[in-house]
Amino acid sequence: MEARMVDDGNLLSSGNVTSGIDLALYLVEREVGPRVAHAVSELIRHERRGTV
Repeated sequence: MEARMVDDGNLLSSGNVTSGIDLALYLVEREVGPRVAHAVSELIRHERRGTV
């Protein structure tokens, strides 16, 4: 599977709207942890897809 998001250290990029949501959740997870990221994804009813 091809990555829909890229984290190259100082540069983050995503391919489309859904990937942008996944990227935002990735940033939440990176900054405050997976439990918060999971809670946010449940709150907005978004199933995360793809890899970074």
